[in-house]
Amino acid sequence: MGNPKKDWDKVDWALSNQQIAKKLPAKEGTVAKWRTKLGHGKSRTTPSKERSDRAALVVRMQSKEMRDKARISQPLATQAAKTSPKSAKGESNVHAKHWHILSPSGDAYEFENLHHFVRANPHLFNQKDVEWKRTGGKRGTGGEYCNVTAGLSNVRNGKSKKWKGWGLL
Repeated sequence: MGNPKKDWDKVDWALSNQQIAKKLPAKEGTVAKWRTKLGHGKSRTTPSKERSDRAALVVRMQSKEMRDKARISQPLATQAAKTSPKSAKGESNVHAKHWHILSPSGDAYEFENLHHFVRANPHLFNQKDVEWKRTGGKRGTGGEYCNVTAGLSNVRNGKSKKWKGWGLL
């Protein structure tokens, strides 16, 4: 009838999560959860004996080599992304989807990219609804959105039937 309950108060928390998991038996994630829940701090790392000094040196060297390569290739990748039509703002963006929408006045519109359509046709919407905002991250990561794109995306995803009279065909 299932596993017997484990007595977490009797665990030797000086051991690593991996070692405790083997002794109980339990999953490492479960051990980590109980360690935090009972306030026993972070798990100590796997004993250094288990990894030879030579293996650790190889890993450090590989990491340095990878960082050096990234220093050279990252600016090239960034420049390529900026010039690629798949990552640029426009109809050919990799995340573009096909849309059929109906305006409140009954006009039908068909296009490939909602963000591009809104940028190209701001006159169709209330001026305050097309003020662009950013989402996510300290470094400006994440995406742009405005009230129009958020509202129509909610319609497309089935969260609402219409947004300010705009709907799907």
